[in-house]
Amino acid sequence: MGDPTHIVELIDQVLNETQDQPQLQEKILDLRDALFQAQQSSQQYALKIKILEEAIEKLKSPAHRIGTILGQGEEGLVRLVSGGTEYQTAVVPELVENEGLKTGDQVALNEGFVVVARLLLPNQGPLAKISGKLAGGQWLVQAATGNTETIVLARDGMDETSLKEGEEIFLDTSQRVILGKLPRRESRTLIEDDYEQVEWSQVGGQEKVKEEVRKVLEYPLLHQEILDQMEYQVPKGFLFYGPPGCGKTLIGKAILTEVIRKLSEQEEPELQGRFIYVKGPEILNMWLGESERKIREIFKKARDYKEKGQIPFIFIDEAESILGTRQAWRGNHINNTVGPMFFGEEDGIQSLRDTVVILATNRPDLIDPAIIRPGRIDRKIKVSRPNREECKAILRVYLKEGLPREHEDFDAMAEPFMDRLFSRSSDQEVLVLTLRSGGNRKMYWKDFISGAAIEGIMKRAKERAIERAINGETLRLMVDDLVVSLETEFQEGSLLPAESHLEDWLQLLDMESKNVVRVRRPNEADKATENTMRRSIICAFPSWVWRPSME
Repeated sequence: MGDPTHIVELIDQVLNETQDQPQLQEKILDLRDALFQAQQSSQQYALKIKILEEAIEKLKSPAHRIGTILGQGEEGLVRLVSGGTEYQTAVVPELVENEGLKTGDQVALNEGFVVVARLLLPNQGPLAKISGKLAGGQWLVQAATGNTETIVLARDGMDETSLKEGEEIFLDTSQRVILGKLPRRESRTLIEDDYEQVEWSQVGGQEKVKEEVRKVLEYPLLHQEILDQMEYQVPKGFLFYGPPGCGKTLIGKAILTEVIRKLSEQEEPELQGRFIYVKGPEILNMWLGESERKIREIFKKARDYKEKGQIPFIFIDEAESILGTRQAWRGNHINNTVGPMFFGEEDGIQSLRDTVVILATNRPDLIDPAIIRPGRIDRKIKVSRPNREECKAILRVYLKEGLPREHEDFDAMAEPFMDRLFSRSSDQEVLVLTLRSGGNRKMYWKDFISGAAIEGIMKRAKERAIERAINGETLRLMVDDLVVSLETEFQEGSLLPAESHLEDWLQLLDMESKNVVRVRRPNEADKATENTMRRSIICAFPSWVWRPSME
């Protein structure tokens, strides 16, 4: 086929020669339009083919490596790092002509490691923290993956005046160049130091704990002269241990309230106390020296309060997370340097009048023995699960006088709840323990109750009463509200841990793992066996021994 343009010219010539033949000209014009449309379609198909060929060529070409520019090299080359290896390589002319390449630029490399394109800077990368500035535009940084320090460069165009010691930054993938700075974040350690008065009346039960606390804490603070005459070494701190939810933190606050009140009566009426509450796991930080800094910050805050004439109480919850044995630090890659730092700060406390240190833990077996020795935290106080009378005392805290309720008499409200909680019916069985001695022991709801659990049950019960009042009924708390909320709390399993870890169960039960071989849920076979045994016992006695009452 000839040149399309030449063919169109021939058709135009024929049209001029056939002007006296309208019908023939019309057919020739149709032919000319068809030829023109075919020409356009051909051009479109050719463009599509070209695009497909280019795409296929790209798919067949090898992937480009990504590198980071480190600076200028020798004889028109650039220094870069790719895949952890440093190179001196050439650059395609168009990149050289267009402002060149700068330190920190991300580039694409072909098979010959020639820089063929500049890429957009990433907005993420490995984290690091600046340790200091060196000569020659270099920086010393501490990588997040370990405690080692590395010398890096800052990318060209970065405001280096904003880079200061302690700032968090992110690096390129090779961790050779600073690409950007992270916004400053607040400290993750939550130190709650608002003094909230808690009376002993708000702590239900735990009478033995209250009495022991008074002896070991109030006596040294209120009767120092008597202890000095006996050359009695006053403990500097205390360890509260026991199952979760049993009031360790609440007791700590009540201690402070009581001490401040009695000291105010003896000495200064305006004496104040500060309760510094710290969550142990929040002290831990991946950065070298950061956890130790937080320990220093806690004790410094206590010293500042002391200088102002206030009595600080440092209460560290979940203390095994920072003052634990090697077993407690299992799976934690942070070096255990927090313990020695804590020991040093705690050894600096001269007396309880300087600072009172209270540790709380659910796992006393994981506390480092070095902290529990004379001269440090040498007094251990066990906070146990409440018995029936103590549960009743806790319930009295929430069933206050004046609260709209079914019965004004407290016992009328409390006793049905207590009967249900402390019964041993089959529907209340939670666990069956196989003991090392060979026997079995069944655990019931009462074995898992705590002050925190009773608080949650009371909240459920009040919600039931509020809902009825919204629907038009009289606002009052019913006995049935307490019982149903108790059943719901345990049936939902919110008070019980997952079944995966034996130690978690034993922790809740306040038992030693060495005495327990197996922990399992009760099943229907257990209940069937129990019913069979009960029937066998009944049948074994003559009718005159066992007879149902006719009254």
